[in-house]
Amino acid sequence: MTDVAWLSYSLQDFLMFGPQVFLRLFIRLNQDFWPWQLLVVPLTLAVPWMMCRPTHAWRRLAVWLVAAAWIGSGAGFLVRYFGEINWPAVWFGWAFVAQGLLIAVLAICCHSEAIPKGRAGVFTGLWLTGVVALPWVTVLQSGELGAMAVFGLTPDVTLAASSLVLAMMPRVWLWPLLPIPLVWVLFSAATYWALQLVWFLLLPAATLILFALGCWLSPSLARSQDPQSGHRGPVRR
Repeated sequence: MTDVAWLSYSLQDFLMFGPQVFLRLFIRLNQDFWPWQLLVVPLTLAVPWMMCRPTHAWRRLAVWLVAAAWIGSGAGFLVRYFGEINWPAVWFGWAFVAQGLLIAVLAICCHSEAIPKGRAGVFTGLWLTGVVALPWVTVLQSGELGAMAVFGLTPDVTLAASSLVLAMMPRVWLWPLLPIPLVWVLFSAATYWALQLVWFLLLPAATLILFALGCWLSPSLARSQDPQSGHRGPVRR
């Protein structure tokens, strides 16, 4: 095949499904999973409260909930549903499962710090934006309330919101967690662009924005900006 022939292809030519088929996956997922959403949503809303507790056990539980969300969205939506029409989704699904297991292990090994009180409100607002506002993107795109993308069930909303928690990790543990989210952001953005799902492009963009804001909110950065945390000079008598 000549180079000219390859240049005639577009992203749409590599997809074996259309936007309506893809949007229907969200409706099927919610129908099959009902009524477990009634348990998932309250647990999701409790994560900011857990992350701001001074007790490490609460923060560890919050990270475990995030890990479970990665495993659930990977094995559920990506492998079982999206994988039926797009074989790379199966690979991403198992990558999400592996990422969730890694997050769960890191929650045991590393000691995360509580979010400073002055930034707890901002963290809560950003988290609620991720788990309450972003799920409506699929509703706006499809026009179907049953297509809502629930945190823990669908990958993009799960990644966008959980990026706030990942940013709270100590920097030495954060780097191994970045490759899969970054590759998924690129893959999903290319897929949504090819399917001409304009509203869906907000999801990968929100992931990058929330992660950047999460890094700004991280306790380690707050500590480094505290003038009282620096070394003081010798006291002169």
